[in-house]
Amino acid sequence: MKKTGMAIGALALVALLQGQNSRSATEIANVNGKGITDSDLITALAGMNDGQRKAFLTDPANRKQAVQGLIEQELVVQEGEKAKLDQEPEYQKALVQFRKQYLAARVLERSLSGRMTEAGAKKWYDSHKSDYSTDRATAQHILLNTEAEARDMLKKANADDSDFQLLAEKFSKDPSAKNNRGDVGGVTRDSPFDPAFKDAVFRTDAGKITGPVKTAFGYHIIKVTDRSVGRILDYAEVEMRVKNDFRNSLVRDWLGKLRGNAKIKVDESALNKF
Repeated sequence: MKKTGMAIGALALVALLQGQNSRSATEIANVNGKGITDSDLITALAGMNDGQRKAFLTDPANRKQAVQGLIEQELVVQEGEKAKLDQEPEYQKALVQFRKQYLAARVLERSLSGRMTEAGAKKWYDSHKSDYSTDRATAQHILLNTEAEARDMLKKANADDSDFQLLAEKFSKDPSAKNNRGDVGGVTRDSPFDPAFKDAVFRTDAGKITGPVKTAFGYHIIKVTDRSVGRILDYAEVEMRVKNDFRNSLVRDWLGKLRGNAKIKVDESALNKF
């Protein structure tokens, strides 16, 4: 039930590379004739935002440690080049994968240009405030392959003598159901579950059963065992979450248009051979 989708973290890489292209690189170390530049150092700290990176590099000890790490990396890379590992098929596959990730991130960045604004994020927050509450719930679920199976299971689950967890253990397609009997534990508004799954949980009163709920995993019958209503968090408290959700929404809409204009075929028989 956890969210899946196109990873867009590579946008940070694109931004870093663009930033480096706009400035001249200065050599800060040399390993067997191969220079290491300040741009290389910035790339090595790609996991940090601008503020964190600036604070990190302000400390001379941190700078030296980071450069030593780049020197050691370069030493290992040079050993790999001597062994001609960059001529192996796996290396070429890695280059192909990087090309895909870079181009996807670059195109996504262009599609979001001018749309990822503070005003847009606040408008998103105003229309989705319930998503940023401290509501909590506990739930159980039964996962089925088809809607017809799920509707039939809903009838069984609602029967007076039914045992929801026994049904989950016996019929759920979720591999973990054999151990947890369909219990997914606590659910909050920011839990990493599929949005459709979470929406169904928070639309359902404690003790009630709902479904079928369609997600990328199949069709769910959900029983909410407990629910508590919290408070709506202020924008300042969830600003980063809001901006991330807003960006993901823009990406989903954009990808939806691409899919709508594309000819896509999935070979289910080949897929099922995995």
